[in-house]
Amino acid sequence: MTLRTGTVHGFWARKLLADSGVDPEDLRLDVYEHVDRGVALAMGGFDSERSELVEGAVSLASDILRRWRTPRPELVAGLVRCLQSRHPHARGDAAMVLARLVSADSTQDITSAVPALIVAANDSYDRVAGPAALALARIDHPGVLEPVHRWLMSSSRLPFFQVTSLGQVLQPLVGCADELLPGIRRMLVDSADSEGLRPVLTTLAAWGPSASAAVPELVSALATRNVRWVCDVLGSIGAAAAPAADTLDSFLCGVKQPPRHDGSTLMPNGIRRWHGAQNAAWAHWRITDDSKVFLAFLEDAASRGLGYADLGRLAELGPQATRCASAVRPLLESPGPWTRVQAAYAWWRITGDTDAAVPVLLAALEPLRSGDADESCRAAVQYIAQIGARASAAAPLLEATLSSDRRFPADVYPAARAALAAFGGGLRLQ
Repeated sequence: MTLRTGTVHGFWARKLLADSGVDPEDLRLDVYEHVDRGVALAMGGFDSERSELVEGAVSLASDILRRWRTPRPELVAGLVRCLQSRHPHARGDAAMVLARLVSADSTQDITSAVPALIVAANDSYDRVAGPAALALARIDHPGVLEPVHRWLMSSSRLPFFQVTSLGQVLQPLVGCADELLPGIRRMLVDSADSEGLRPVLTTLAAWGPSASAAVPELVSALATRNVRWVCDVLGSIGAAAAPAADTLDSFLCGVKQPPRHDGSTLMPNGIRRWHGAQNAAWAHWRITDDSKVFLAFLEDAASRGLGYADLGRLAELGPQATRCASAVRPLLESPGPWTRVQAAYAWWRITGDTDAAVPVLLAALEPLRSGDADESCRAAVQYIAQIGARASAAAPLLEATLSSDRRFPADVYPAARAALAAFGGGLRLQ
């Protein structure tokens, strides 16, 4: 049996609905008129003594809150009660739902959750600690710093899920980088070869130049199986990562062979087989401002169809990558939506031609009409904002998105406003 759109609920939510005598196919949370009924069912589940029904209430609340912007303080209050409940899975899931609600455009006020989130974040070996700290970090609450400092000091002894959560928690804390980097630098030494370090490295790449104090430890980490992720951090830091330039060059010239991500060694004469060669070439360009090495890599990739090239990083080169343009053009018709959007952006950055690029980006916006925004759609909104007036055909859909009661991922809103401002229509928006 195929369920209708909008009727698919999580496992625990379906358990709650079944216990309440509700056919899951009769509750369509994508239809606003059904939402009050869903809220009532969730509130009943929150007050249950049965753990599976409490978890069902959290799942149902999550489904409602991720779809709609209408303030639902009763659901937030129910989630806060879950943080203090005796049901461990419901506690962790409730904290994650609260964390997902936080953004500059959120219509849900989670202030009432802060005391319980602080308590939960400080219980480092409870599964709720990571998502609770993430919620605090996203609202920029200073109560997050104590548990984060403790995690950094003892990261080598923490459960894997805590280390994984740490990367997410650190990302919005870039404003506290100077305070946090001593602990992060110690972690880079103590856990340099651990897979659990990769989420933290991803965050340092997002921090960019704010992570520059960690360059000495990052250079040492080029000798570990995390080298690909380290290259991304070094490239994001830029010129301040100059001590890494010679090592990166030796990787690309074949003088040194970096470890693979699984710790194995490369095949003889297998420079191009290294999974991080593109990352290293990009980092070398960002650090030295000399694009020759990166261009040589991309032109070699273009000769084979750009199948494994990062089109977003190719786009950063703009007109310097002209010799790759002929390989980019066919990708505008790729069967994969992500590849099409990235190719459209790269094509415009390299050639300045909007006639071929803009229709691809406009087509990628279609999910907005049904209240969705996948990764390709969100990227397209950001690229349209950069293109500006020549993509102004997107204005009606972006205006409707901003005024909709549908809830979209947090990054849609600033990108849509930036696009409308670039079109000259920003003054019409609230």
